Amino acid sequence: MNEWISYLRFSRSVLMWSGVVILIVAAQPPPAMAQRFATGGPYNTPAGKSPTAELLRDVAIEQHLDAPLPLETLFRDEAGQEVRLGDYFGEQPVVLALVQYRCPMLCTQVLNGFLKSSQAIPLQVGRDYQFVAVSFDAREGPELAAEKKKHYARVYRRPGAANGMHFLTGDQAAIDGLTRSVGFRYQYVERTDQFAHASGITLATPAGRIARYLYGIEYSPSDLRLGLVESSHGRIGTPVDQVLLLCYHYDPLTGKYGLAIAGLLQFAGLFTILAMGGFLIVMFRRERNQPKLVRDATSDTVPIALQDNPLSQWKQS
Repeated sequence: MNEWISYLRFSRSVLMWSGVVILIVAAQPPPAMAQRFATGGPYNTPAGKSPTAELLRDVAIEQHLDAPLPLETLFRDEAGQEVRLGDYFGEQPVVLALVQYRCPMLCTQVLNGFLKSSQAIPLQVGRDYQFVAVSFDAREGPELAAEKKKHYARVYRRPGAANGMHFLTGDQAAIDGLTRSVGFRYQYVERTDQFAHASGITLATPAGRIARYLYGIEYSPSDLRLGLVESSHGRIGTPVDQVLLLCYHYDPLTGKYGLAIAGLLQFAGLFTILAMGGFLIVMFRRERNQPKLVRDATSDTVPIALQDNPLSQWKQS
């Protein structure tokens, strides 16, 4: 009887905590949707009709998930050597950043954001994945690329960075082919001699297909880690990462990994079944191993353990 009471209490606790998990998940806010900003005021024009709005209308990152990258396209590396984009694929996933090396603001923040996030995860550039930055300004050459590589390889402070970080430049045809395949739309502003562009990095599979986009200038270490593990098709990461991918899924609208409610409920249900099944097995084994009192048919003597038990009276009749 005591065992069954313990079982009922345990089942009630499991169900209670499962309900708590479901309530917490249900209380999570929905992923943020893309917002549209209107520009007016200073230009004294209707919202969406200002010069800035007209310019930014053609600036965006369009997701081309699972699209192939132009691996045969030729660029130049930091040493001025002609290389194929595909030279950095084949074995490991690749983080691709389209930037302008002379950009004093946004592009530098994109590179710094990746550096900060990459230093916070156990996966290492060169050992587990490759990082490839490509300038979308055809006027930039290997000298600027070499300066960028020297700086970021030194600041990264992990072995193998020099072999895993690559900063490329190329002609306009090569740049256009790569930016089109990625969905990276940008505009040159002649008045300021700068480029208007969006910010983000792209994760690609070892086979050279686009897997994930991470937007902005700061990237969550967990998003970068899960994105790399998923892009590698299980080649890198730990079993813990594989379990996390069951509970988190990539949201193309936000470029982030969010809690997968269905996966979490499946995991909680599986845990509940395993816990209750394990408890039942333990209880049945304990009951089986308990000694049983058997009356000796040749003797009228009642065992001492039953003498004070009212149920033993049937043995006397």
